[in-house]
Amino acid sequence: MNRHWAVKLGDVSSSVMGQAPPGASCNSEGRGTIFVKAGEFSDREPLTREWTTKPLKMARKGDVLVCVVGATAGKINLAIDCAIGRSVAAIRPEPAKLDTSYLHHFLATQVLSLRARSQGLAQGVITKDMIAELEISLPPLDEQRRIAAILDKADALRQKRKRAIALLDSLTQSIFLEMFGDGIHGPRKFPLSRLQDLCAESDDIRCGPFGTQLNRNEFTEDGIPLWGIKQVNAGFKIPTVEYVSNNKARQLSNYDLRPGDLVMTRKGTIGNCAVYPNDFPAGIMHSDLLRIRLNPVICDPLFLTCQLHLSRDVEQQIKLISGGAIMAGINVGKLKQLRVILPDISLQQEFARVVFTIEGIRSSFVMGLKELNDNFASLQHRAFSGQL
Repeated sequence: MNRHWAVKLGDVSSSVMGQAPPGASCNSEGRGTIFVKAGEFSDREPLTREWTTKPLKMARKGDVLVCVVGATAGKINLAIDCAIGRSVAAIRPEPAKLDTSYLHHFLATQVLSLRARSQGLAQGVITKDMIAELEISLPPLDEQRRIAAILDKADALRQKRKRAIALLDSLTQSIFLEMFGDGIHGPRKFPLSRLQDLCAESDDIRCGPFGTQLNRNEFTEDGIPLWGIKQVNAGFKIPTVEYVSNNKARQLSNYDLRPGDLVMTRKGTIGNCAVYPNDFPAGIMHSDLLRIRLNPVICDPLFLTCQLHLSRDVEQQIKLISGGAIMAGINVGKLKQLRVILPDISLQQEFARVVFTIEGIRSSFVMGLKELNDNFASLQHRAFSGQL
């Protein structure tokens, strides 16, 4: 940071701390003033989902909004004219000293710092004083606008790449629905099959080991990989840091994972699933997972994974078989009776090839986004250390 230009943010801005309007004044029909809480924060500007007829604290266009309470503390948005709840603060720059876009980019660099400082307080609260005490490099307004314009252009490239990835995600869904419809209610009729009939052996659908079969003190730093809910939710795109010894893996051989297995979460994100990748070594699943080992002559795992994610009929069945317990979880016996559509294997494989191609493009886009994010972070650092 250029020390010659460094000032306290509170010297060139003011903060409006939000206050929740009366609950009875809030509505989703568009009556009154837009009402923004932490839940409405989006990529750049807040979403418009709620209104109030009795606004108490207001933000205005030109402010920068900051989430100040809870898990989203530190998240920022450019403001619109709106009422703000207690989880939101509006930082209002002095127009003659501080440019809004420059302030927005500066606060984006402070999210982690503010969040870390908030964790020492009850509920994770960012206070007005925390914001006011931030030091900001403050060149002349023209220079602020020049820097903000560079960062805006770099950020626009990131947002375009994010939108492209989102379009690819929706493309897979569109192709599935076009080829197979939405489960049993789709425009094309396919035969139904129980999940257990898609497997070669009755034990090909099973849940992970009981807690007594695998204790944390048996985890090792290398060996046979142990996979959990986090990895399934990420489509096995993040590595595990948990392993078991070869001897322990042999004891747990009934709970092994092989390339092509469909792995499903039975706790937490119930029913989410991913295919165990072809280039992965054999692994072991945690107790909160289910393994579905399909007969590849009958059913393609990528096709079935998409069906389990996209079919509303399957979604309803999952809800039925996972409810009723003290802690929701999928009953394996009932899962085996889950009904799915079963098109001809050649049609399933045709769909899988298309999805495989889309996933390849998506992976390259994700790698490109990481590079754009790294470049943007470098630009941010240079911008607020007087090097841009």
